[in-house]
Amino acid sequence: MTITLHQFEQIDGLMSSLLRMGEFETCADPRGYIRTENRLLDACIEATSYAFANDFASGLECAAHIVTGCLLGTIETIDAECVA
Repeated sequence: MTITLHQFEQIDGLMSSLLRMGEFETCADPRGYIRTENRLLDACIEATSYAFANDFASGLECAAHIVTGCLLGTIETIDAECVA
């Protein structure tokens, strides 16, 4: 699997934002949490596929798998600007 550097940065940033909000039950802005998690899931689907993202319980879990895979090298990350 290959994703672009832009997609990786977007997923990593949204995942960090979601983690900073804490648990849903205790976060200060539940609507913001849901909005961020939906954006994160959309970014994961766009970077991989619906079928891939659907195998995970949440957008956060899918994002963690993608970010870990990119950092370990099991998911290739390319800089689309350098390729073009």
